[in-house]
Amino acid sequence: MGSKLRPGVVLWWGIGLTLGGVLLTIAIPQLGYTVVVQPGSANGVDQALLTLIDLAVRVIAQVVSPLGVALIGAAVVMAYVDRPRALAAGLPNAAARPRPPDEEPAQ
Repeated sequence: MGSKLRPGVVLWWGIGLTLGGVLLTIAIPQLGYTVVVQPGSANGVDQALLTLIDLAVRVIAQVVSPLGVALIGAAVVMAYVDRPRALAAGLPNAAARPRPPDEEPAQ
């Protein structure tokens, strides 16, 4: 029973989470400041709600971006670890991949 996680899927999730975290970090505070500037929007309830939303977005953005970068690294490691196993199993896609110098067949 093999894992359903593939390096390509993990790589794309990593890229998506990294970009999503960057967009959260850049865009959401600007949108929050735009809402505050609107006339009549700065009463106590709005400020408390905006503070909670800002806190939640900052925490999520601080977690999502590093998680995405870690997933990108994990995808690279998964692809590197999976390659010798695919070569040993004789899979057709493994033969198309270039071999590192230490794996060259003896002549």
